[in-house]
Amino acid sequence: MKKSKNALVILAGGQGKRFNNKLPKQFNEINGENLIDFFLNRIDINIFDTIAIVTKKSYQKKTKNLKIKYPFLNFLNVEAGKNRQLSSLNALKKLNTFKPDNVLIHDAARPFSSNKLVTKIIRALNKNQSAIPYISSPDKKIISKKEFNKPIKLIQTPQGFKFNLIYNAHLNTKIVNAKDDSVLIPIENLNFIKGEKLNIKITYPEDFNYFKLFVRPVYKSGIGYDIHQIDTKTKKGLKLCGVKINFNKLVGHSDADVGLHAICDSIFGALSMKDIGYYFSNKDPKWKNKNSEFFLKFARDKLKENSFYISNLDINFIAEKPNISKYRKEMILKLSLLLKIPKNIISIKATTNEKIGFIGDGLGIAAESIVQITDEKLY
Repeated sequence: MKKSKNALVILAGGQGKRFNNKLPKQFNEINGENLIDFFLNRIDINIFDTIAIVTKKSYQKKTKNLKIKYPFLNFLNVEAGKNRQLSSLNALKKLNTFKPDNVLIHDAARPFSSNKLVTKIIRALNKNQSAIPYISSPDKKIISKKEFNKPIKLIQTPQGFKFNLIYNAHLNTKIVNAKDDSVLIPIENLNFIKGEKLNIKITYPEDFNYFKLFVRPVYKSGIGYDIHQIDTKTKKGLKLCGVKINFNKLVGHSDADVGLHAICDSIFGALSMKDIGYYFSNKDPKWKNKNSEFFLKFARDKLKENSFYISNLDINFIAEKPNISKYRKEMILKLSLLLKIPKNIISIKATTNEKIGFIGDGLGIAAESIVQITDEKLY
């Protein structure tokens, strides 16, 4: 068995009762990242040879993707014990097979620990038996008149230890429910180092707002364009963005709604999908005269499947006639209902082609759409 120099334990077995959520806080996600993912993405994991994730057995599937993301590391799934102390011991027992020199023990509920702090702890272990980060509290604790105004040390994780020191301390201690690993080792082996004020612990639901501040939302954009010929033999039947307009209809396999077709393609583009013709071929008879609202609902469902939300939708019509501005409000309302998005993030504009070309001759209508989507829920 290859010797592991530095090992990392992430304690993620807590139920988070104070968090008041069915799913433990460490597995709640913001923009596709839970607290464990977020922490590992902030640090240089190449420092470690082995990482042990301690969870309840029923939640071990939540950490399987880590083995896919970091295939070059030993990822150990460790079953959590009845309390924090036993969870740490379970992890140390598994790590003992790899005989690491150093181990860092970290609470999953502290996702904001920086890479700077992690490397500082590792360096401190070159000369010390332990490296326990702390910050001084601005509050004061009154124990007696003599100790009035004595500053309080707030202990943080990750805590670094020489592996044999903390492993033997766990095996030999008489303490049965330690809330912190450092309390198990002799005071002469304690070495405190300066921690980080931002290294806060997520305990209550409102604390999750701090997590939201750190995780940047993903924004993607897509563009769509469609053009159809005007059927000059008709007097009515035009549909634009799902709104019926008393004007010549457009020639097409479906209902030829260039507005909805352009919007669909812009959504597909933002999701890195293929174009509307791939999903709804104009050679397939089942889409003959089909209401294009069906296509838009398909695109809307694809957004939902991929956990994306429209943050802005901009549609531009190019036509000599009819006067699109007369139907603008009705179109915005229709799109708002179809896509289940607020009206104030939809823009509909129109321009002519200055009597130039196919559209300028009044023979066709075109529409272009630009959509911006995000994985942050905005409404």
